[in-house]
Amino acid sequence: MSKHTKTLLLALIALVVLVGLFFAVKMFLPQQEEETSSQTSTSTIKLISMSSEEVSMVEVSRPEGGFTLRMTDGEAAIDGLEGLPLDSEKTSSVLSQATSMSAKEMVEESPQNLGLYGLDQPNYTMTVTKTDGSSFTLEFGLESSASYGTYVKLEGEDPVYLVYTSDLTSFAYTAESFVSRQILPELSENVELKRISYGGTDYSQPLVIEKYSFDEDDDATYSYFSYAVTSPSIKPVDAELIYNYEEDILGTSADSVLAGNYTPEQLQEYGLDQPDVQIDLTFSEEYEEDTSFTLRLSFQEDTVYALRDDVPIVYTLAKEDWMTLQYEDVVHSLFVLPSIYEVSQLTVETDGKTYAFDISGEESENIQYNGSAIDKTAFSKFYQLIIGASHDGNYVPDAQPEGDPLLTITFDYRNDSNSDVLKFYDAGTRKLYVEMNGTIEFTMMSSFVEKVQEACEQIINGETPDPDWKV
Repeated sequence: MSKHTKTLLLALIALVVLVGLFFAVKMFLPQQEEETSSQTSTSTIKLISMSSEEVSMVEVSRPEGGFTLRMTDGEAAIDGLEGLPLDSEKTSSVLSQATSMSAKEMVEESPQNLGLYGLDQPNYTMTVTKTDGSSFTLEFGLESSASYGTYVKLEGEDPVYLVYTSDLTSFAYTAESFVSRQILPELSENVELKRISYGGTDYSQPLVIEKYSFDEDDDATYSYFSYAVTSPSIKPVDAELIYNYEEDILGTSADSVLAGNYTPEQLQEYGLDQPDVQIDLTFSEEYEEDTSFTLRLSFQEDTVYALRDDVPIVYTLAKEDWMTLQYEDVVHSLFVLPSIYEVSQLTVETDGKTYAFDISGEESENIQYNGSAIDKTAFSKFYQLIIGASHDGNYVPDAQPEGDPLLTITFDYRNDSNSDVLKFYDAGTRKLYVEMNGTIEFTMMSSFVEKVQEACEQIINGETPDPDWKV
């Protein structure tokens, strides 16, 4: 055999050996991983394993104050908080951590010095009493910052264990921690705000907002609205605004709980005997009885003290817009919003001229001015301009305008014997006072008058006006 052939044969043998070793190692490695994984999964030590149905009482004793949780027919109660709403998430957390606890390791089986672990004088203890009358107590000592654990032992037994501190968070609660901070209870997703009224020392007269049907009231002034201010006067409210406030109210949580089962002296101290604001809320749901709540609010510097009448708790809240609503905050910006199908005549008086438009037909398709037909499409733009008059939020209920109105708009209705009359007076500085049916409440931009004057001439001359008067 030549030297070259021998070299090739040796190389081939070496290759076969290496391939064999590779597959042998490959087959061996998963087995090692499985063994390692199995060892890891069994390294924890179960200290407590029971169901919550077996628990009668959980008592946590701390020098700074602990708590006693009692279970009766599946319902949790905290000693000293009888009759108060509890945070169900926190009571559930206590039950979960008190019925299932694992140690990451046994630190010492027969310790000679418990002081090394802070267990000669434990920081706190937890005693679980079962429904069968038996009980056990865990003692908790120092924390180990290196292993994120706390040293624990069963009372009456020697071994010391290390338990993850994160598994013990609910034992740090005080009794007051369990009081629910949710101001209103959870309601069905199908409920809607039916009525909300504001009173108290900050209101000279009640502000009431409620579900309202202008159609049922044979009021043609406002179409398309489902909410209205009904006190101090009847005015439409944007439903989207109400929905936003409803969401804010239902989602409000207290910053803190000051007093449970308060005394009359405490009510006076917090200003809740004569609240700045009292809010009465009614929620409705189809086929269910209405649900009502009353909130009392007192504003002292930057703190809001709150009380719900059916819950004996004084809370502190962060101040929010819904707490201090005023009439001018909620009234819709449009002065009128009648459907064109409800109007029989629209009259505009301005600059010494009168423009009277007669509207008839099932689809309001017949519009006439001085006996001449007006194009419906063009008139719809004109009508959109007229009903687009909107206030600027400047509430001026005591305004006394001088002189004659610069513009008067009158709506006469088909099935309503009443008319709506808007009068616009000069308020100076490019502003108008707007009087509706004899009452002035708001101002608006003066550019509206000039735009309406221009549109009146356009519509009677066969042109199509621009409905946007704010440009």
